[in-house]
Amino acid sequence: MVKEQIKNNKKHFICEECKFAYKEEEWAKKCEEWCKKHHSCNIEITKHAIIN
Repeated sequence: MVKEQIKNNKKHFICEECKFAYKEEEWAKKCEEWCKKHHSCNIEITKHAIIN
């Protein structure tokens, strides 16, 4: 399950598998699903990650 985090008054969504952060919950969910299924990261998804 994607984790919500507030940092600097901004909401971020965290992939619980790889800990990458996203502005949009949709990308965090896609990332987490990919990570669980393939035990790796997908560059097309992680390019939407933000520096947390």
